[in-house]
Amino acid sequence: MSPLVDGQLLSTYQKTDPVSNGAPSGSLIAETGSVIVHGNLEIRPDEIQVIADGRRVGLTVREFQVFLVLAEREDRVVRRAEIYSHVWGGEMKRRDRSVDVFVRKLRTKLARAAPEWDYIHTHFGVGYRFAAVPPGHA
Repeated sequence: MSPLVDGQLLSTYQKTDPVSNGAPSGSLIAETGSVIVHGNLEIRPDEIQVIADGRRVGLTVREFQVFLVLAEREDRVVRRAEIYSHVWGGEMKRRDRSVDVFVRKLRTKLARAAPEWDYIHTHFGVGYRFAAVPPGHA
């Protein structure tokens, strides 16, 4: 089952930009064919891959979707409900910890691949922020 065939990845990116020949607007997916670099991190949207220090991080499609929502909004605090809406669609139910669980999984995988960098930063009571920084410099 290909994530691009069943529409899981692209379903959250409905707006298109006429300038980019129908590629999703405001999405790193619009960069298809290119590599987006943040610190030592490479994001390859066309392959649904994240490479840290030359090592594949090995994300699931859902993890990649959560990561992409954050990476697209670099240095901006993104509310948990906004992440949920983009990835799962709809409104997040009270006490739903899906976003937190996936962020924890992402942090674990990213730390394993590149322990000398921090990528996802918590803003308690608000949400998460993506910024590629060495540990202790957030």
